[in-house]
Amino acid sequence: MILKKKHFSIRPTRHGLLFLIILGAMMTGSVNYNNNAGFILVFLLGGMALISLFYSLKNLTDLNIAFVSAAPVFAGQTAQFNLQMQSGSTERVCVNLALSDQDSTLEATIPKKETKTVRLSSKTTTRGVFTPGSLSVFSVYPFGFFCLKARISLQMTCLVYPSPADGPVIPGQGSDTLDGAFATRFSGPDDFQGLSLYQPGHDVGRIAWKAVSRGQGVFIKDFTAGAGGFMILDFDAIPSKDTEMRLSRLCSMVLSADRQKTTYGLKLPDRLVQPAQGQVHKNQCLRALALYGKKESPS
Repeated sequence: MILKKKHFSIRPTRHGLLFLIILGAMMTGSVNYNNNAGFILVFLLGGMALISLFYSLKNLTDLNIAFVSAAPVFAGQTAQFNLQMQSGSTERVCVNLALSDQDSTLEATIPKKETKTVRLSSKTTTRGVFTPGSLSVFSVYPFGFFCLKARISLQMTCLVYPSPADGPVIPGQGSDTLDGAFATRFSGPDDFQGLSLYQPGHDVGRIAWKAVSRGQGVFIKDFTAGAGGFMILDFDAIPSKDTEMRLSRLCSMVLSADRQKTTYGLKLPDRLVQPAQGQVHKNQCLRALALYGKKESPS
């Protein structure tokens, strides 16, 4: 978003109010005593203050600010929002950024015709799609007499996973088969069976790098194992009536299964994530837990 003059509000700072009061007292004294030197000083200082408004507007006008990304976090953690600021043909000095629900501010200086990436933090509380609110951009440049402030909406969002709740991994009923249609072939410690085409979600540790180096394509190594080569993490198998506690327990199970490189699936009342492994599969399961029962979706 490019900031324009219509976006800004102008108000004097505490130092600016004190300056105006002193200037008014000096003007009163000059009138009472007909002091020409006093008039000159008042007009000089007043003109300096008015000219500073021009530089204040020039410092912020046409500044381009865009939301880049925000990595997913767990509930209770601090979300980091990455913003990109482009100065254009003017150097930007002492530009302050703050989120509407936070007291902390970030000050940045952007050289002429350069782009700078800054990061703002905001505390999360619950799972789902977290929106920090509007972004405040303000500056007291150059003398600190006046504050120019703009409040804009960049539609910033961050996906918040449930907070993991410790406990044992509880596979759902029927983890050995899934409607009788899931193969028992998975990455295990037994005999090597062959190669299969790589699909997103597979563990990168199983990639056959020799085949890749020969230009044959991207394949993964398959191993044979007995029945029970995967497990289903079932929402209904969690012994709790609290929905959020169930989601937190499932979140912990997903992280545990991923660390142990276990093939696992996730079963929710409104969704079924097929068994798989890898970082992509873990993110898919955590996303399903974060958005369970939510209407919003992060961009």
